[in-house]
Amino acid sequence: MSGLGRKGETEIECPFCKKAKVRMFHKEGYYQARVSRISAGAKTTYHWVPDTYEVLEDCPNCGKSKKEIQKALEGEISTKQVSHKERIKKIKESGLPTRIEV
Repeated sequence: MSGLGRKGETEIECPFCKKAKVRMFHKEGYYQARVSRISAGAKTTYHWVPDTYEVLEDCPNCGKSKKEIQKALEGEISTKQVSHKERIKKIKESGLPTRIEV
Protein backbone atom coordinates (compact mmCIF):
# COMPACT_ATOMS: atom_id res chain seq x y z
CA MET A 1 0.00 0.00 0.00
CA SER A 2 1.66 3.21 -1.09
CA GLY A 3 0.26 6.41 0.34
CA LEU A 4 -3.39 5.49 0.83
CA GLY A 5 -5.20 6.06 4.09
CA ARG A 6 -8.87 5.85 4.89
CA LYS A 7 -10.65 9.15 4.59
CA GLY A 8 -14.10 10.54 5.14
CA GLU A 9 -16.27 13.11 6.86
CA THR A 10 -16.85 12.92 10.60
CA GLU A 11 -18.43 15.11 13.26
CA ILE A 12 -16.70 16.23 16.46
CA GLU A 13 -17.61 18.47 19.38
CA CYS A 14 -16.49 22.07 19.12
CA PRO A 15 -13.25 22.35 21.18
CA PHE A 16 -14.35 25.75 22.54
CA CYS A 17 -18.00 25.40 23.62
CA LYS A 18 -18.22 21.56 23.71
CA LYS A 19 -21.94 21.74 22.81
CA ALA A 20 -22.31 21.85 19.02
CA LYS A 21 -21.12 19.33 16.43
CA VAL A 22 -18.73 20.51 13.72
CA ARG A 23 -18.24 18.64 10.43
CA MET A 24 -14.67 17.85 9.46
CA PHE A 25 -12.75 15.80 6.89
CA HIS A 26 -10.40 13.23 8.44
CA LYS A 27 -7.67 11.34 6.61
CA GLU A 28 -5.97 8.60 8.63
CA GLY A 29 -2.20 8.30 8.84
CA TYR A 30 -0.35 5.76 6.75
CA TYR A 31 3.11 4.48 5.85
CA GLN A 32 4.50 5.76 2.57
CA ALA A 33 7.31 3.99 0.73
CA ARG A 34 10.18 6.04 -0.64
CA VAL A 35 12.83 4.59 -2.91
CA SER A 36 16.37 5.95 -3.16
CA ARG A 37 18.49 4.70 -6.04
CA ILE A 38 22.25 4.71 -6.46
CA SER A 39 24.64 2.71 -8.63
CA ALA A 40 24.84 -0.05 -6.00
CA GLY A 41 21.07 -0.62 -6.04
CA ALA A 42 17.84 0.70 -4.62
CA LYS A 43 16.77 1.02 -1.03
CA THR A 44 13.16 1.32 0.11
CA THR A 45 12.40 3.17 3.33
CA TYR A 46 8.98 3.68 4.90
CA HIS A 47 7.91 6.98 6.44
CA TRP A 48 4.86 7.59 8.63
CA VAL A 49 2.49 10.26 7.29
CA PRO A 50 0.38 11.55 10.24
CA ASP A 51 -3.39 12.02 10.36
CA THR A 52 -4.74 15.15 8.69
CA TYR A 53 -7.87 17.06 9.64
CA GLU A 54 -9.72 19.75 7.72
CA VAL A 55 -12.62 21.60 9.36
CA LEU A 56 -15.50 22.08 6.92
CA GLU A 57 -17.78 24.51 8.80
CA ASP A 58 -17.91 27.14 11.53
CA CYS A 59 -19.38 26.35 14.95
CA PRO A 60 -23.11 27.19 14.92
CA ASN A 61 -23.23 27.63 18.71
CA CYS A 62 -20.25 29.83 19.70
CA GLY A 63 -19.51 31.29 16.24
CA LYS A 64 -15.81 30.32 16.08
CA SER A 65 -14.44 30.23 12.54
CA LYS A 66 -13.07 27.19 10.70
CA LYS A 67 -9.56 28.56 11.03
CA GLU A 68 -9.80 28.98 14.82
CA ILE A 69 -11.20 25.46 15.27
CA GLN A 70 -8.44 24.05 13.02
CA LYS A 71 -5.74 25.78 15.11
CA ALA A 72 -7.31 24.51 18.34
CA LEU A 73 -7.26 20.93 17.03
CA GLU A 74 -3.61 21.28 16.05
CA GLY A 75 -2.77 22.61 19.53
CA GLU A 76 -1.77 26.13 18.49
CA ILE A 77 -4.59 27.81 20.47
CA SER A 78 -5.57 27.06 24.04
CA THR A 79 -9.27 26.24 24.34
CA LYS A 80 -9.31 26.72 28.11
CA GLN A 81 -10.69 30.07 29.22
CA VAL A 82 -8.62 31.64 32.01
CA SER A 83 -10.44 33.67 34.65
CA HIS A 84 -9.46 37.23 35.58
CA LYS A 85 -8.10 36.14 38.98
CA GLU A 86 -5.88 33.50 37.36
CA ARG A 87 -4.47 36.08 34.92
CA ILE A 88 -3.65 38.50 37.77
CA LYS A 89 -2.00 35.67 39.71
CA LYS A 90 0.20 34.73 36.72
CA ILE A 91 1.19 38.37 36.18
CA LYS A 92 2.19 38.76 39.84
CA GLU A 93 4.18 35.50 39.78
CA SER A 94 6.12 36.63 36.73
CA GLY A 95 7.16 39.84 38.53
CA LEU A 96 5.28 42.35 36.39
CA PRO A 97 3.67 45.30 38.18
CA THR A 98 -0.12 45.21 38.41
CA ARG A 99 -0.46 48.95 39.01
CA ILE A 100 0.97 51.71 36.87
CA GLU A 101 2.18 54.75 38.81
CA VAL A 102 2.23 58.13 37.12
